[in-house]
Amino acid sequence: MNKTISKVLVANRGEIAIRIFHTLKQMGIKTVAVYSHADSNSKHLRCADESYFLEGDTIAATYLNIHQILSAARHSGADAIHPGYGFLSESSEFSRTVRAAGMSFIGPPDEAIRLMGNKIEARKLVQKLGLPLISGASGTTARLLNEADQIGYPLLVKAAAGGGGKGMRIVASPDQAEDMLEIASIEAMNYFGDGEVYIEKYLDNPHHIEVQLIGDEFGNIATLFERECSIQRRYQKIVEEAPSPNVSPELRLALMDAARKIAREIGYFNAGTIEFLVTGNQFYFLEMNTRIQVEHPVTEMITGIDLVREQVNIAMGKPLSFTQEQLTINGHAIETRVYAEDPLNNFSPSPGKIIFYQAPSGKGIRVDGYLESGTEVSNHFDPMISKVISHAPTREEARVQLIKSLESYAVHGIKTNIPFLISLLSTQSFISGEADTNFCNLFLENEFLTSQETGMDPKLLMAAYLFATRQTGNSAIPAWNRLGLWRINPRTELVINGKSVVENLISPDATTVVIGDNSQKVYTLTSKAGNEMIINASGKKERMLHSSDETGRLFLQHNGKVYEMMGASRHLKENSKTKQFTASVKGSYSLHAPMFGRINQIKVTAEDQVNKGDTLLTLESMKMETRITAPENAIIKQIKVSSGQLVQDKQVLIFLSNI
Repeated sequence: MNKTISKVLVANRGEIAIRIFHTLKQMGIKTVAVYSHADSNSKHLRCADESYFLEGDTIAATYLNIHQILSAARHSGADAIHPGYGFLSESSEFSRTVRAAGMSFIGPPDEAIRLMGNKIEARKLVQKLGLPLISGASGTTARLLNEADQIGYPLLVKAAAGGGGKGMRIVASPDQAEDMLEIASIEAMNYFGDGEVYIEKYLDNPHHIEVQLIGDEFGNIATLFERECSIQRRYQKIVEEAPSPNVSPELRLALMDAARKIAREIGYFNAGTIEFLVTGNQFYFLEMNTRIQVEHPVTEMITGIDLVREQVNIAMGKPLSFTQEQLTINGHAIETRVYAEDPLNNFSPSPGKIIFYQAPSGKGIRVDGYLESGTEVSNHFDPMISKVISHAPTREEARVQLIKSLESYAVHGIKTNIPFLISLLSTQSFISGEADTNFCNLFLENEFLTSQETGMDPKLLMAAYLFATRQTGNSAIPAWNRLGLWRINPRTELVINGKSVVENLISPDATTVVIGDNSQKVYTLTSKAGNEMIINASGKKERMLHSSDETGRLFLQHNGKVYEMMGASRHLKENSKTKQFTASVKGSYSLHAPMFGRINQIKVTAEDQVNKGDTLLTLESMKMETRITAPENAIIKQIKVSSGQLVQDKQVLIFLSNI
């Protein structure tokens, strides 16, 4: 029976809310946003027709609060709710409550969400169907510890109620098991409201392949081919593509057939994804996600199907707008997830204010995001800030096009993984399509960190700094003054990405500078407009983007790398405002917060004796749980924080003393 949907509340935030609003507006459907205090200035509010505030300071009190979201839907007059992904998207209680309130839930049946949303129940069902499974176990912590020895190490701890890499930890040996079970459980509770976890045998070097499916209430189920999702960091995908370069036509048919078999068994309708691990031509069921996926754009690009539009039409009781036989693969699409994180610091979260934002565009390029200049990236949420998708006739064309787009993508003010993505897409392993689920860690350790040690020519950076910060007019005096330069000693100093760079600066004027002693180089400003400038460096033209903030920091972008720069005298003045703590080799020393975040657990007390590697406390930032461990055998002298406390980057957490 057809149902009318005229107004939809999206129970989500950020880029996925904006993406759903886009299709709803094309369909002539009114839109409603919800937001927490941390999102009070978010772009997704301005993309909706109206918005409602969710009271509370935590995700559990806001985006996971069914009562508040239903109340907002009632007040707005919405007749349907779309959950997006994450948060309540795989909560059968939420879908059931929405439907009981007389609204349409734009998603699958309640029972399908319950069965497949819980990964333990999903494994039981798939086992009944006779599909291949990876060995695993569920139950109490004591049972899991016992079963772990039977399954064998290494193994994975995984959240029963969620996905997206949350509540997932690898356990290399028995001595790590109890700690990792606890941490994964805490992270799962924080993100999904359910701390149940299970264990699974860890496969060496598999490929992570998933099949997108969608069905209607008339029993029609279509599979929209597969996506390659093997490139992951911290068990969370960062590069996805469709179709997979590692799936043969025969394997593709087998995977899609298995996906349809599972969907039919549970009476599934609406969008969903079946995930598999693949080694050679052997595949194993991993899990089912009963929602729209983060990586759905690559499927949309190669099929021409708007998955959100199909979701809404299905919720209105309409059949699929296409048949399985009508689907074809058109070209190749690659998506990269852009995260607010620092790859050079173990991908630690990097929340903060966006000083300057400029997204790439052009034929075959799609950007799903929520940022703009001035946006405050909060430490309360997942660090993904956008997705850049490239679509072209061939995989190689899509890859090259994507690299160029990322190189022009400006996100100044915070650290991002854009340089990491550019380097990764340029590796032979990616070009050949061989990269598996272990690729990221190996690439980070063996190639990326080494490649980042050699950056752009410091002389060019210094010239660019002068041109970017020069005052209007032709006077050379502001350039000297800004660098704190003495005319009798033309050596000047800049701090670039925290490191001091000293060069001789000769005869700077409005458009030309000469830098260096024996190897002098001449740099000429060719053009400068807005945040872009072009410099002629001894005959080679260099295009750069630049921005600055009120503290005097200059952000300079070249080929996708962002350099944070400041005159040495200004840098010294800024740093003197904050007392710095450093560890001493002997005696007492302190441990600092590696990032902004909230203290979840403190596992020690004053005067405790700890061993090297012991967990002292856990810190949550951008939905990631981080363990702060003892660097050596020591005695806890003083704990400077409390459970639940918000801490700043580099804030002192604990004082210790050597044994």
